Amino acid sequence: MAVSTRSSAKDEGTLPKGRITNNLAVTLSGIFLYICSPFFAHPPKVVANILCGAPYADAYLHFRRDHQGTLNLFLHCCILCLQVTCNFAFLEQVDVDFDVVKVAGVGLATATVAMWLALLMLTPSPLVVKAVAAPVVLAGYYVRSSVAGAAFSHLIHLQPFLDTLVYIYFVKKPLTLALYVLVFGIRLLLHYTAITHAQGILMSYLSGENGVKLALGFVAFAAFLSHKPFTKPASGVFGIGVLFGWPLAVMTVKPVVFLWASGFIATALQGVSHRETKEPPTMPHLANISNELAHSTFFPCLLLQACLAQITGSDKEKKKKA
Repeated sequence: MAVSTRSSAKDEGTLPKGRITNNLAVTLSGIFLYICSPFFAHPPKVVANILCGAPYADAYLHFRRDHQGTLNLFLHCCILCLQVTCNFAFLEQVDVDFDVVKVAGVGLATATVAMWLALLMLTPSPLVVKAVAAPVVLAGYYVRSSVAGAAFSHLIHLQPFLDTLVYIYFVKKPLTLALYVLVFGIRLLLHYTAITHAQGILMSYLSGENGVKLALGFVAFAAFLSHKPFTKPASGVFGIGVLFGWPLAVMTVKPVVFLWASGFIATALQGVSHRETKEPPTMPHLANISNELAHSTFFPCLLLQACLAQITGSDKEKKKKA
């Protein structure tokens, strides 16, 4: 199957644009999109997509263009499960650690699943796509407490396997078994060195008012790095999440930090999938923040609709008729 190699500026000019124009709205939407990793859902991001996101049809056009291969779609389905699971575990941990975010007793996790599902169910995607997307999202919501509780007991020890793939992707080296083994060995050594000698060394700084100031400072720094991240060194907030998320989680013994960083690892794994299947990644090449919002917020339906089209060949039929 023929696959386009890269989205050019000229190509983007021929594609439908989003409708966001206000500079403040662009800045805020970008922060809401990237600060918790672009494929994590939360109430401000869902609202931003409703107000400023591109239409679903435009998002599907972008998505299908860059996701034509069966292997790439399969890998993205696996990553979707990881993203949704970590997404709701992260929100659950935020609800536990910061009770003030609850409104009328409703936490972020519950508000997100209601708003996100409603938005996905209102898309013009096929009914069978919605019938699969809803259980996927609900499954992540219902296991959120178990996943959050297992962050340090189990999940953090699986991190070196995924991190190794991401590190190789970031340095733009071909993925070979020898290189994977080498990088994995170094990452594993760092992992258990940190667990053994650095676990909890920052906990004393996180108590009381000092902890609140540090948390607010970290959020402000992450917000700064979330504004146009692809124009910043190490892709802004992506680099912080991928490279420093897990050691910071170990040093603070804060599952919320680990789960936050896991979103960026999952997003980077999409990049790994694109590179290994020789299809261009979509997010870095979209025309504006409206398209980026739509691409990431509608992602479950976009992916499942692309899978349906791959199975049925419906996209090929449409091209023949055109």
